[in-house]
Amino acid sequence: MNFGYPEVGYTPANLRHFIAQNGLLQRDVAAILGVSERSVRAWLADPEKPTHKDMPYEKWGRLLAWQPEKS
Repeated sequence: MNFGYPEVGYTPANLRHFIAQNGLLQRDVAAILGVSERSVRAWLADPEKPTHKDMPYEKWGRLLAWQPEKS
């Protein structure tokens, strides 16, 4: 099962997909994970660019486990 993700595991494309599916902004992801917006931008950058950084597995798992607060 891939749950609609374009690729397997963490990739910038899958992170973009998660953000879009949940109606989040980069700053929301940063707040959920307790990281800077700069980190989120680096995770979203094209892997061929020097600004790209791989998202730590622990952070990807935490993000996938995140549930929006019910109002």
